[in-house]
Amino acid sequence: MLKKAVVLSNFSLNQINPPEGYPMFKLLLMALCLMIPQVANAACEESTHVAQLGDAGRTAEQAFAALDAEALLTQASLVRTQILPCVDEPLTKEDAAAFHRLMAMEAFIGGNYTRAKQELHASLLLQPGYAFPEDVAGEGHPLLALYKAAETMPDGDGEKIYPPPGGYVLVGGVRNSARYSLTPVIIQVYQVVEEVDTLRETRYVQPGEATPNWSGNAFGLTAQDLGINLDELQRPRVLRDPRPWFVASGIAAAVGGVLYGVAMSQKDLYQDPNTADGDLAGLQSRANALGTVSLISGGTALVCTGFGIGFTVKFGPHKAIPTPHSSDAIRVGAPTGASGEAASP
Repeated sequence: MLKKAVVLSNFSLNQINPPEGYPMFKLLLMALCLMIPQVANAACEESTHVAQLGDAGRTAEQAFAALDAEALLTQASLVRTQILPCVDEPLTKEDAAAFHRLMAMEAFIGGNYTRAKQELHASLLLQPGYAFPEDVAGEGHPLLALYKAAETMPDGDGEKIYPPPGGYVLVGGVRNSARYSLTPVIIQVYQVVEEVDTLRETRYVQPGEATPNWSGNAFGLTAQDLGINLDELQRPRVLRDPRPWFVASGIAAAVGGVLYGVAMSQKDLYQDPNTADGDLAGLQSRANALGTVSLISGGTALVCTGFGIGFTVKFGPHKAIPTPHSSDAIRVGAPTGASGEAASP
């Protein structure tokens, strides 16, 4: 089954306040949001099953109990990179909790106790009251101390997840739940295809990663969010105003420049001999996609500039709509004398 991963920039347009009375500018701004890339990872060669997660988890627990670090790390990597991303079934809360416990054991073996507590915290949210088997982590085991400390770990800030149009997400096995910034989570994305709920992707998201967006609009912006009055766009003067086109051109050029810089950064990481082999495919796809979108942004900047120049040549520079001045206020709004004449200042 083909599965795509969305990689988002941390750049946000939520703090941009479009100029009042510029609906075309706002509409173009929203169009630029739709250009943020959705980067495809390599397709799974074959689907995997939830049962494989359970089998690998039990094998890893046995390795953990036997202090066989190599075997545990092998199973954890297998689950994280090959089994989970290609699973073709919905996960229950118990399935997700077991996965997080496996990631916690992996982090524990590697000495990353902060990550271990975060994974254990995630497992407790999904399966409170779970007790590790005595032969895996018996009384006095340092993993149990982390398990206790994980109970009071913060969740982080709640973040909305945008599913595909008409679709939904399972977050840790819970439909349309929020994702919390300090808590690792498994997100399964469903899209309705020919009236059938189809699993599009299963994604493991760790703290610090941007919340994925599958809506096609990387920032979740709508016309209403930007204060766009679609009826106002039908007014000819709005369409002929060259200023929004020049502004949109500048924004498109800036976005293109930023994306090109990020693409070059991904390329440098790809060519770095110290980069892990497992990261190369993702780096290559991100560099290619970001580079492509940067070219599209550059083309958009040229097109918008052309529209701006064209409207300026055909209709002339923008003419401001007359607004009441102080003299107008005297005529139409100032208090009048007994004779009806405007009162003298």
